[in-house]
Amino acid sequence: MAARLLAPPTCALCGGEGQWREEPGGLDLCGYCEAECQPVVRACPRCGQPDAAGGHCPACAAHPPVFDSAFCAFVYADPVDQMIQQLKFRHELAFARVLGTLLARALSAARHPLPDCLVPLPLHPARYRERGFCQTTLLARHVARRLRRPGARALPVRADLLRRCRDTGAQSVLPAAERAANLRAAFQAAGGATPPRRVALLDDVLTTGATASAAAAAIKAAGAEYVEIWACARAALGADAPVALPRAPRPIW
Repeated sequence: MAARLLAPPTCALCGGEGQWREEPGGLDLCGYCEAECQPVVRACPRCGQPDAAGGHCPACAAHPPVFDSAFCAFVYADPVDQMIQQLKFRHELAFARVLGTLLARALSAARHPLPDCLVPLPLHPARYRERGFCQTTLLARHVARRLRRPGARALPVRADLLRRCRDTGAQSVLPAAERAANLRAAFQAAGGATPPRRVALLDDVLTTGATASAAAAAIKAAGAEYVEIWACARAALGADAPVALPRAPRPIW
């Protein structure tokens, strides 16, 4: 009760009243802003592309990606895109907890089978020094502590299994056709580390799948048998730079 009075959750997007729900410290997102997050529906089971009528999309039918499946919680549109951008580029770390909580809830609601471990897609050391943190590692920690395997306290996070060995620059500035070539040999399994049989790679946004495929190839080469992708958001297939959608006015608190 004291926590509710002294430190109530506040929406990190609009400043309104956050939500308590089942979160011990509450959720820093109001019900209105959460309702504006567009869930992915009728997703392609292989790449997570929305509106695939529940079957494989034409792209995956013709050229399936290296990874085996994808689970994406939301469409990359306002306000999810804003939360991801604020986290990555403005160091608004509160959004890591918000997005991680929402992704974990979506996985639980879908009764999605849990992997043996969760591996955040790493930044190159140069990019890490520039940014000061790895957003996927922060997201993975919040997701994992809300998902429990039988007999385990939480889903294991294995940031030690994969490293980014080549600084590829920002993928978002490249056309889709150039992204796969830009990521060739960009990832390697960490020396001496053996991945378990089933691995989930976590990213903030899944767009063309080039980054996910490059990372999945490295993990599979090290011994993983099944590699899936978890992402907070899915951008439209073929979009070089996802654009935020207009939003209805928020209430005044």
